[in-house]
Amino acid sequence: MAEGTDESAREGAWRFEAMFDDPTSFIGVLTLEGRLRRVNETALSFGGVDTAAVTDELFWETPWWSHDERQASELETHVERAADGEFVRFEATSVGADDERVHLDVSLQPVRDDADVVVSVVVQGRDITDRVRAQRALESRQTTIETLHDVASDLEASDSTTAVYERTVTAAEEVLEFERCSVGVLEDGLIVPRVQSSGSMGDDTRPRRPDEGLVGKTLRTGESYLVRDVASHADAKPTKETFRSGMSIAFGDGAVFQAVATEPEAFDESDLELAELLLSHATEAVARIDTEATLRQQNERLDEFTSVVAHDLRNPLNVVAGNIQLARETGDLDRLDAASRAIEQMEDLLSGLLELARAGKVVGETEPVSLSTVAEAAWFGVDAPGATLSVEADLTVAADESRLRQVLENLFQNSVEHGSTSGRAKSDDSVEHGGSTVTITVGRLDDRPGFFVADDGSGIPPERRDTVLERGFSTTDDGTGFGLSIVSTIAEAHGWTVTVAESESGGARFEFSGVLAA
Repeated sequence: MAEGTDESAREGAWRFEAMFDDPTSFIGVLTLEGRLRRVNETALSFGGVDTAAVTDELFWETPWWSHDERQASELETHVERAADGEFVRFEATSVGADDERVHLDVSLQPVRDDADVVVSVVVQGRDITDRVRAQRALESRQTTIETLHDVASDLEASDSTTAVYERTVTAAEEVLEFERCSVGVLEDGLIVPRVQSSGSMGDDTRPRRPDEGLVGKTLRTGESYLVRDVASHADAKPTKETFRSGMSIAFGDGAVFQAVATEPEAFDESDLELAELLLSHATEAVARIDTEATLRQQNERLDEFTSVVAHDLRNPLNVVAGNIQLARETGDLDRLDAASRAIEQMEDLLSGLLELARAGKVVGETEPVSLSTVAEAAWFGVDAPGATLSVEADLTVAADESRLRQVLENLFQNSVEHGSTSGRAKSDDSVEHGGSTVTITVGRLDDRPGFFVADDGSGIPPERRDTVLERGFSTTDDGTGFGLSIVSTIAEAHGWTVTVAESESGGARFEFSGVLAA
C-alpha cells in the first residue's frame, strides 16, 4: 500500500508541475496567510519581476495588483475564503511591466492534505482578454444599433432633405465617432458638399464631377466602398494628401456620404455596416420627403387642372354656344366655322393638360440612351421641311427614353412654330404649316455635365427667360402654353435643371445640367 501511495503521489506531483509550467496561465502557490511561495515563469515574465522579489510577499501587494487598490482589497478577501476551504472564482485585470493590461479568469483552489485539512492555495489566472474585448465590442455594437434606431425617429421627423443630411452627419460624428465626414449631393451636374461634421476642415471636400474620384464612382454605381489605404486604392484619387483611409456610401436620390481619416486602417467592415444602417434610415427619410413633395405637386397640378378647366375652357365654350345660337337664329352657317375653331382650341387645351398631367408622374426606369439617337427620332415627328437639325456631339445619358424624346419634340416644335417663343416671328415663318427655316442644334455642355438645344431664331428677350417655362406662357393668342412647361416638368422629374439663355446666333438656348452620364 505504501508503495502504491508513493507512486500516486509522484504522479500527482508530475501533473501539478506540468500544469505549473503552462505558458498560457499565471499560476502561483499561496500560504494560508496569502503569502506567495511559488510562481510560474509566465507570471514572472508578464510582471517583469524575479522570484526573489515576490516570494513570501502578500499576494495582493505584489506588482500584478498594485494598479488597483480596490481590486487588491477584494483579492485579499477572496484568498481568505479559499484558505477557509472555499473554491473561489472571479474576473480581474492585471497590468504587466510594459503597462499591458490583461483580463484574467482567476481561480483560487484550496489544497488539502490526507487529513482533509487546507494547507495551501493554488491561484491560477487564465488570459481572457480577447473574449472580454469581443464581448464588449458586441455590447457596444448593440448599443450603437439601438441608438441608431433612435436616430431613425429623428430622421423620420425631419421635414426637409437638408435636415436629414444634417442629422445623418451629426449621428455619424456622435454615435459612430467619425471625426471627419460629409454628405455631397448632385446639383447642376456637380456633386456639391452640403453638410460637413464639426471636425472637418474647410477644404475637406469640394465640388466634383460625377465621373471624378471615388465619390463619383459611388454615385454612379450606388455601391459602398471601404478604403483601408488610399495609397493603394486607385479610385480614391484625387484626394487630399493627408487622407489615408475612408469610406464612401451612396444613399437617397443623388447623395453620397463619405468619412475620412488621416491614418490608414481607420475603418473596418463593422464601421461600414453601421454606417450603411444609419444611411438606410436616412434613405427612408429622404424617400418619405420626396413622396410627400410628389403628392403635394400632384395635388397642386390637380388644383391647377381644375382651375384651367373651369377658367380656360369657359371662353371657347361661350364662343361655341354663342355662334350656334346665332346660326339657329339667323341661319348663317358661317357661324359654325367659328364654333368649330373654338372646339379645336378646346381639344388642344385638353390635350396639353393631359400631357402635362402625365408628365407630372413621368419618369419610369432610366437607362443609358444615346442623345443623338433620341434627337433623330424626335426630329422625325416634326413637320418642318425647311428646318434643319444638327447634332454636334453624342452623349449617353441616364434617362427615360420616351420622356427625353418628348422633351426634344416639344423644344423642336417650339422652335419651328413660334420663332423660339419670342413672338417676333420671321417673315417667312408659317406657324400653321411648319414652314420655318430655323436651324436647331443639339450638343454637349462645355462647362458641366449636360446638353443643350439651341436655335438660330429671333431668341427670347431676357425679361421673359424666367417665365418662359411656366405653364400658360405663350406668345400667340391660340397657344396653350403647355409645351415648355412639360419640358420643365420632365426635366425636373429626371433631377435635371433647365436654364434659358441666348444661343451664339442670338436665338434661344435651353441648357440641361445635372444630367448623369450613363
